[in-house]
Amino acid sequence: MSNPEIKFVDNKDIDRTKWDQCIANSSFGIVYAYSWYLDRICPYWDALVWGNYLYVMPLVNNKKYGISYIYQPFFTQQLGVFSNFPPEPDIVNQFLNSIPGKFRLTDMNLNLGNMPTADGYNIRKNTTYQLHLHSGADNIRTYYNSNTKRNIQKAIQNKISIFSVYDINQFLKFTQANLTKKSPEIKNKHYQALQKVISYALYHQLGEIYGAWDSANNLVASVFFLTSNQKSIYLAASSNQTGIEQSAMFLLIDTFIQNNAGKKQILDFEGSNIPGIARFYAGFGAIPETYYSVHQNQLPRLLQIFKK
Repeated sequence: MSNPEIKFVDNKDIDRTKWDQCIANSSFGIVYAYSWYLDRICPYWDALVWGNYLYVMPLVNNKKYGISYIYQPFFTQQLGVFSNFPPEPDIVNQFLNSIPGKFRLTDMNLNLGNMPTADGYNIRKNTTYQLHLHSGADNIRTYYNSNTKRNIQKAIQNKISIFSVYDINQFLKFTQANLTKKSPEIKNKHYQALQKVISYALYHQLGEIYGAWDSANNLVASVFFLTSNQKSIYLAASSNQTGIEQSAMFLLIDTFIQNNAGKKQILDFEGSNIPGIARFYAGFGAIPETYYSVHQNQLPRLLQIFKK
């Protein structure tokens, strides 16, 4: 049953100042939910708002074949309900039940503070890996497993060098060439949206790009680290074949940890549910954290095969 305090707010009517204050003050606030990020990463989004922006929930949506649907945009791991009060499961359920009926299909990842139990939704557990950086680098490294330590040394022996990347186009060209091989569903329009995010973040000192170069000065691995709410997101990471063979990403991540150790900050690896990738993150001492995704299909039976 929906809550009359929760209002659907069209994009043009969202008070972005109050919205961003809510995300900034949220216990589980994360960069993906800020208005500037949503404005750049997806073509359109609306919102559910409780009261005077006490609780908020972005609704990223689109329309296909005349059918409106809610989806999770690329390069956006978590959304859901945000507030400076940790949302109780009942609050989360009320928001889910307040999604307007015009949206006939809903696919959404919630944030770490949301635990949904709403009827009518298929709920799935997901895992992200997080590493606390508040202690010194040497202490953090004691939690690396033997495989991670070995691969860092391998990268050093291969004369891999780690530097900042300032050319966004170089980074995106490299990322698109290598990430698309593993994720062909990410299209050119999604990289164009990511470019807007990166440009804003670099200008406002919210992120930095790390690159790994081989001994012949070729870029072989890169990552965009996006930082907000005392959390750095490991975003749009990729390696080419040389980078994989020379373990470049291991040294790149170790360098980021070394540069940020001692800060009240978390490195969020953004997943993964894939065992091999999860082992890679866990090898740095990162610990698993659970977040949930919700799915609801209210399409007519003949349209159940509808895909976004």
